[in-house]
Amino acid sequence: MDAGALAPREAALLWSAATGGPWPDPSGLEGDARFMAMALAAAQEGVGLASPNPPVGCVIVSGGRVIGTGTHLRAGGPHAEVAALADAEARGETAQGATAYVTLEPCCHQGRTPPCTAALLKAGLARVVVGVRDPNPRVDGGGIALLRHRGVRVTVGVLGPSCAAFHAPFFKLIGTGLPWVSFILDPGDRPPPVKHIGQAVRRCAEAVVIGRRTAEVRDPSLRDGWPVPAPPHRLLRRVVLDAGASLDPFRRVWRPLDHQPVLRATLDAALPLQGVEDLRPGPGPNGLSLDGLLRNLAARGAGRVLFEGGGDLARSLLALDLVDEFHRFRREGPAVPLFKDPVLRWAGRTRLRVAIPGGTWEVLNRP
Repeated sequence: MDAGALAPREAALLWSAATGGPWPDPSGLEGDARFMAMALAAAQEGVGLASPNPPVGCVIVSGGRVIGTGTHLRAGGPHAEVAALADAEARGETAQGATAYVTLEPCCHQGRTPPCTAALLKAGLARVVVGVRDPNPRVDGGGIALLRHRGVRVTVGVLGPSCAAFHAPFFKLIGTGLPWVSFILDPGDRPPPVKHIGQAVRRCAEAVVIGRRTAEVRDPSLRDGWPVPAPPHRLLRRVVLDAGASLDPFRRVWRPLDHQPVLRATLDAALPLQGVEDLRPGPGPNGLSLDGLLRNLAARGAGRVLFEGGGDLARSLLALDLVDEFHRFRREGPAVPLFKDPVLRWAGRTRLRVAIPGGTWEVLNRP
C-alpha cells in the first residue's frame, strides 16, 4: 500500500479505531475534557512504538493555550511529560504555573529515565490533570500522592473511561504478563478497505502471528504496510506457527525485511532457516502452547500481538480466552454459517460497527 492509498482523514479515522477508539473529539469538548482529549490524540502516536511501556500523551496548558505536547515514543526515551516540557521550552514558553494534562499517572520511580514527577516539580507546574491511575506497583497512586504532597493540585479521572480503555493493553501486560491480543478473521480475497484496516491494526502491534495453513494458502510477507513511515526503532516480529517445522523455506514470510524479524514457533528440533529464529513455546491443545507463545513474545517487549488467520486458529484462541478484541469483515449477502464464524460463539461486546464498500467491519472486545 502506497502513501497515496488513503486520504489523511481516512487514515486518522482508521488509526483511531485501530488503537481502541473512536476517541473523544477535542473540538466537541470544553475545559479539562478538551485538553485531555488532546493528550489522548498525542498518545495515539506512540502505539506500536513504546512497548513494553505505555504510549502516554501529555499536553501543557497556560492561559488556555497549549504550549507543549509530548508523546512517549520509545522505551528508554523521554516520557510524555518530559517531551511536552521540552516542546514548551523549544517554543520559548515557560511551564511555571501551567497545567499538565497526562493520560496516565506520572511515574515516581527511577527506571530507564528519571521520574516524571521530578520533572514536573522542577518545571513549577501548578496543576496536573491525570486521566487514569497507573496500576504498575512501582507507581499505583504514588505519583499522585507525591505531587499533592509537594503542593501541586492534582485532578484524577478526567475522561477516565477513555484513558483506561486506551491504556488497557498496558494494564493487561502489568496485571497478567500477557500482551494484548487482537485477531483478524481472514476474509479471503480482501477488498481495499479491509486491507487498509488490517494494515492499521498491524501497525499497532509489535508482533503479527499466522498459522502454517495461512502461510501456505495466502503466502503473505506480513510486512508493515501502513502508509506513515515507521521510525527505525520500531520492531514488528513476524511469527509463523509451524509445530512440525514443515513449512517449506520458499515462502515469502521467511524473506528478510528491515526491522521486521521473522520467528518460527515450533515443537521439534528442525533444520535451521537462514535468518529465522526458532521459538519453543511448548505443546498445547491442538499443537503449540499459545499461552507460552504470548508470554515469550511479551518477554521480548511485544505488548500488542495480532493474529491473522482462519476459523481454526480463532477457535483455539477463543477457547483459551486469550483474545481481547476480534476484527471481522462481514460481506453483504446471506449470513455466514455459525461453524464458519467462530466469533458468533463468543459473547464479545461490539465496540465498533462501520459500513464499508462490500460489507461491514466489526470490532468486538472481550466481554
